[in-house]
Amino acid sequence: MGGAFAAAGLLQAKPAAAIELVPQEDSWRFLVLRHGNVIGEHRFDFSRRDGDFVVEVTIDIAVTLLGITVFRFTHRAEEVWRDGRLQSLISATDDDGRLWRVKSAYSEGALRGTVNDVGFNVSGFVIPASLWHRDTPQTQVLFGTIDGRTKVVKTEDLGEEAVTVAGRPVQTRHFRLTGEIERDVWYGPDCDIAQVTFPAPDGSLITLERQ
Repeated sequence: MGGAFAAAGLLQAKPAAAIELVPQEDSWRFLVLRHGNVIGEHRFDFSRRDGDFVVEVTIDIAVTLLGITVFRFTHRAEEVWRDGRLQSLISATDDDGRLWRVKSAYSEGALRGTVNDVGFNVSGFVIPASLWHRDTPQTQVLFGTIDGRTKVVKTEDLGEEAVTVAGRPVQTRHFRLTGEIERDVWYGPDCDIAQVTFPAPDGSLITLERQ
């Protein structure tokens, strides 16, 4: 990672509004598909803890060939929110043998912490790249929950589309994120994620299919 790095002043200066509209369900579960085959699971769990809003993200992916695992990805993250602001984010990721550890907490106007023991601080209103937050399509910078780096993105609103969720059609709004993060995200009427697609390093298309 080199030396310590900082990203001051890149993110929104304050929340657009206190997060009153948070996910109404306790969890979202997605199957991870590649070429139509299930290769894993991506899950969000939402809860309250001493008045804070807590988001836990769990990802387990394994690609096999002839019964042999040729790629594995695991990710665990916890976001703690208070009064509409991210108070802490910790994560542990194993990207096919490459390990990332992020530990951070909000202090003195910035999110401060370490990624693999290298220090960082990010000032302003921080929105993680976990995509669940309702203001994700409105921001130009997201905080990488895997590597602890800020990601510059551009978002295009592609309009309304019907997406099948758990066997029923749901009217969604389709956004495309490009730049340092490439994602197509379909948000439902309650700002919940209905579907996500993104390119894998090998060029294949990965789909998160909501269950």
